[in-house]
Amino acid sequence: MSGIPVPTRQELVNLLLAVLDGTSSRLAAAEWAAEVQENIESEDPEAVDPEMWHLLRLAASLDVKSGADYLHSENDVREWIEGRK
Repeated sequence: MSGIPVPTRQELVNLLLAVLDGTSSRLAAAEWAAEVQENIESEDPEAVDPEMWHLLRLAASLDVKSGADYLHSENDVREWIEGRK
């Protein structure tokens, strides 16, 4: 892949933990994840670890709302971190 930094699963977990503890906003995390996802898709999505790719796609949806609430709860985020969703 031509110079696009591909995050590790641990980097994505750290991002999700930052959202949970309030050191990163959902919007900032989702925008970053969406940009990375877009860059990877334009290069070679098959070259990326499937587990990391799944977590990246979930992180890109952190700011999606369903009515007044976020589509994904904090509990959902914890389950993503634990690898159960």
